[in-house]
Amino acid sequence: MKLAFGNNYTVDTNVLITLMTYHPQDKPAYQAIWDEIETLIKQKNIFSTIIVYEEIIKYLGKNDQLKKWAISHKKCFFISPDKETWRLAQDIINKFPDLLNKKKLQTGEPDADPFLIALAKSEGAIIITQEKKDPSNKIPMVASYYGVKSIDLHEFLEERKLKFIKEQ
Repeated sequence: MKLAFGNNYTVDTNVLITLMTYHPQDKPAYQAIWDEIETLIKQKNIFSTIIVYEEIIKYLGKNDQLKKWAISHKKCFFISPDKETWRLAQDIINKFPDLLNKKKLQTGEPDADPFLIALAKSEGAIIITQEKKDPSNKIPMVASYYGVKSIDLHEFLEERKLKFIKEQ
């Protein structure tokens, strides 16, 4: 199921946390970022897995804004895995078991990483993540193995030509 035309993006939890923490939606200086995200959501060019939603809802940080945003965007931004995504996620887990967060496994918390990669692969999307390319058990390296490109938030902002402009 391909969702839209042009570049598609799938978003990691850490990007949403970073956005809402350092570029909050309610601050005018960051309005262009949030406007662009909303436009991409309406065009179905940016999305994430429902497991990212679950991570946000269980997130223990003090970012209530993020939880409110996630709840209000649950139906239009977060996608439940279909059979192909489940199959791909299982393949990723089997080939890269160290991708899973051991602490999350022990506590039964959701771990979105394999589903994020699987969703990006099945949708032909670019992953936006703050994880670094090293070590090899992180999203960028595993995604690369599956032929999926990953970029960080700054690269996304540059790609979308978003700038902060001082008003005169």
